[in-house]
Amino acid sequence: MNADGSGLTNLTPSPVCCSGQPSFTPDGRRIVFERFDPDTFDDAIWSMKIDGSDQQRVVDPWPNGAGFATDPNVSPDGKTLSFVGFDGSLIGPPPNFEPAQGLFTAGLDGSNLNQLLPFSSDLAIKQDWAPDGGHLLIGVNANFFHQGDSANIATIRPDGTDFQYLTQYQGGDVNAFAGSYSPDGQWIVFRLEDHGSYALYKMRTDGSNLHAILGFSSFRPRNIDWGPRPQNDLGGGDE
Repeated sequence: MNADGSGLTNLTPSPVCCSGQPSFTPDGRRIVFERFDPDTFDDAIWSMKIDGSDQQRVVDPWPNGAGFATDPNVSPDGKTLSFVGFDGSLIGPPPNFEPAQGLFTAGLDGSNLNQLLPFSSDLAIKQDWAPDGGHLLIGVNANFFHQGDSANIATIRPDGTDFQYLTQYQGGDVNAFAGSYSPDGQWIVFRLEDHGSYALYKMRTDGSNLHAILGFSSFRPRNIDWGPRPQNDLGGGDE
């Protein structure tokens, strides 16, 4: 739809399929998205033009249709697709077993598939590219596979090197979940949980200068993206 809410159009009409997690390519010409068929449990990543035409299957569920692929995002140079993959296995802690999720990259046509992080990293279904394309922002231990550990935010280079924690919470009562980079690449916005209360925080890209945007309450921010600065805003901060 248009920015003013007009021109609402369903790009993926289907009586059986569910489409979600859409993301534009940087040139604005295509959209990558997840498509799930509840009848067959097929859960893959697709691509289409912005008018809904030329729909193409890009990434199959990993491996061999047993799992799913979700949260596709395209690198700032438009050459690399990142996504979260699930291998079909369920791991602890019991009794609430959760899917094992890892981090992958591929070409926009699904070629050159590369696994950056193992399924045991328990990746959160929200990741973001740094504006310069040098790092991916991720969340690990999202489903608390490792009992007594907390969910934390980390970064990794798109070639799988230089994994670094930005938060290092422990004990499971305080948890951090990744949001996105600011458009200038200087800040990271994220959700911080503390004993059942939730807040919206930001920090520098090295994990320093941590402070609240919205204080702790019952409000639970999810799937956080930092919008671009209005073009008529010539000064001030990035908040």
